[in-house]
This record gives sequence, structure tokens and C-alpha cells, in this order.
Amino acid sequence: MSIDSQAHRATHEPDQGTPVAAVVGAWLVVATPLAYGLWQTLVKAAKLFTG
Repeated sequence: MSIDSQAHRATHEPDQGTPVAAVVGAWLVVATPLAYGLWQTLVKAAKLFTG
């Protein structure tokens, strides 16, 4: 490793990653319609098999 890359690494902060609120929000956007669709599928399948 060169001295330049060591100096570059020492002067910059590490990557902070994705904020937890953004991850939770994204999962809610995906999971809400998914859960609704699964619920509707189960309700209609129950009607199909129970008459």
C-alpha cells in the first residue's frame, strides 16, 4: 500500500451506510401492498375451497 493511499484513508471518514429510517421506510413501502395482496389471496382461496 502506498503512502498516498494510507494518507487518503486516514483523512476521510468511513462510509456511514444507509440510515435505519430509510431502510424501515423502504420495507414498509414494499411490505404493505405485499401483505394486502397475500391477505386477499387467502380470503379468495378460502371462499374457493369452503364454498
